[in-house]
Amino acid sequence: MADIDGMAKVYIERDRLTAYLEVVPPSGEGEPCTFEKAMQLIQDYKISYGLDEKMVREAVREENWEKQFVIARGKPAKDGEDAQLKFLVPIKDVRLIPQINEKGQADYYNLGLIHNVSRGQALAERIPPVEGIKGIDVTGKEIIPRSGRDIPLPRGKNTVANEENTLLFAVIDGHAKLQNGKISVEPIFELNGDVDFSSGNIDFVGNVIIHGNVTSGFSVKAGGDIEIMGFIEAAEVVAAGDIMVRGGIQAVAKNSVKAGGSIMARFVENSHLEAGKDIRVREAVMQSNVRAGNSVIVSDRRATIVGGLIQASQLVEAKILGSQLATQTVIEVGVNPYYREEYRILMKQRTQQKKRLDTLNTNLKSLQRAGISPQEMSSKKRMALIKMLDEYKKVKQEYKEGEERILALEEEFNKAKSARVRALEVAYPGVRISIGSAIYIINDPIKFSQFVLEEGEVKLASL
Repeated sequence: MADIDGMAKVYIERDRLTAYLEVVPPSGEGEPCTFEKAMQLIQDYKISYGLDEKMVREAVREENWEKQFVIARGKPAKDGEDAQLKFLVPIKDVRLIPQINEKGQADYYNLGLIHNVSRGQALAERIPPVEGIKGIDVTGKEIIPRSGRDIPLPRGKNTVANEENTLLFAVIDGHAKLQNGKISVEPIFELNGDVDFSSGNIDFVGNVIIHGNVTSGFSVKAGGDIEIMGFIEAAEVVAAGDIMVRGGIQAVAKNSVKAGGSIMARFVENSHLEAGKDIRVREAVMQSNVRAGNSVIVSDRRATIVGGLIQASQLVEAKILGSQLATQTVIEVGVNPYYREEYRILMKQRTQQKKRLDTLNTNLKSLQRAGISPQEMSSKKRMALIKMLDEYKKVKQEYKEGEERILALEEEFNKAKSARVRALEVAYPGVRISIGSAIYIINDPIKFSQFVLEEGEVKLASL
């Protein structure tokens, strides 16, 4: 056998983060590998970082020959983290599902279709990318990490980012939606179809356009205007602004249509309407309760008002009032109908307050006649007296404020002189007209008539 000295072998992994040392034993009379020879080889391989000389010494020991020892470990690089986008409103991958009501039950009339947001509300947050951390391999060379990828804020219409470009805000009140990867806020919500079980109820902060009908049992509410291309059935429709109905408003069961502004429709039947300004109908108002802060006008070829209760502060006008069947039709003008309702409530409250004041006054006088001073009372009775005095003061103040409002409303009622009811063709028997507190009952057909208030009475005047 030839005499061959022992030798060392070095292995470095492909990622250059780990180095191994293996000592080959000598043959014959060869010399074993020494620590110095092993270190020289390690230096030849330029291994310098994370070197463990203790493991080198272990490897050259005779009993450890032909074993692999880890003699150096590098420091791995840490890749950067990509930027993340966090949606702060529920607009991503949203499915229309029944919302859970207060009783914990699924509400199939509310499907979460609209995502209302307010001006200044945060819509999305961008979490910036995190830089990577460099590593070092066993030869001391830097390992460059992968950089975290950045992503932009999904800025669409009516949105703005903060200076740091980390938050996206709504510029207006509206409906937030995700389209083509961008978040936009729309001031108008449009529904291409009916308001029914496929859409659920509509509740929106801005304007609403419905390209269909509002079917029975559902509701549409808007902080702006509502435009409906079809019909309103036995539904609830409420707008802070105007309501325009291209079709008609017709209910088999109870419905409610309320506008802070005006209501416009082709016809109205078996319905309840309230408008802060005007109600304008093209064809007919039939068997309905209609209340307008200004006027009710039916203006088309048929232009009929028949049945129900019609209330307006200034004007009710149609070609035909009532019908040949003497259908009971009540028309009230001269007083804002909302004032009438407020007056009725105040008068009822005044009666209750007067009764309570009389009771409290009687009880206080009884204590006064008994000649017992508060100091002589037990603490319980003294507290009851204080409570009674506080209530008397509170009710008396409410009574005074109510009286002032009643007087103000009565002054409004006296301003009915400019109010009028106009029948451009005929007013039939069965129609009762009230202007202010004066009443006129039609017993015979009256053609081309105008009803006005003169000297406290409803009188006929020329058109």
